[in-house]
Amino acid sequence: MATPSKSALERINDFLDRYVLPWPVRFLTFRFVILFTIALLIPLIAFANNTVLVLGLNSYLNTMSVAVSSIVLLYATIAEARQKQIADLQEMRAQEDHIHVTEMHTLIMQTLQNQNDQMAELQQVLATLTGKEVVVVEQAELPDLRSLHPRGYERFSETDLSQRWQAGVHHNALLATIREGLSAPADEE
Repeated sequence: MATPSKSALERINDFLDRYVLPWPVRFLTFRFVILFTIALLIPLIAFANNTVLVLGLNSYLNTMSVAVSSIVLLYATIAEARQKQIADLQEMRAQEDHIHVTEMHTLIMQTLQNQNDQMAELQQVLATLTGKEVVVVEQAELPDLRSLHPRGYERFSETDLSQRWQAGVHHNALLATIREGLSAPADEE
């Protein structure tokens, strides 16, 4: 079902993608159509003197060539945009996992610190009970996990992903335009 926020062109493209374009793709990828089209090269060569036949067959072959090329280009472009979308989702998941692992590490470090504090208190109690002097061991300060990352604090920036995409991915205006409206159809969500 079309949402009111979609433009007329987006609704037309959705309609074409869903109901019209699959038919030429099915026709052009049907094995007998492919074999028939290839077989037309034989009468094209055999009846080279018959101008009307040659022009007719040549027109058919040119039309098929343009149609196939256009469909291949369309589907390759859509596939590339979808691959970018998948990569974005994978990077988002990796970032979520990274945040989760970072938080787990922080909890473990806090637990260790609590255990160290409790051990120091127990040593103090034991020293008091036995009348011995407590040897205070200087505890190392917990390292800052974000500073341990090879890229440092930059890795934890909110804009890190978009900056890395901008710097590392080849940009294409057509793909960017296609990606703007690329979303899962309502029946796939």
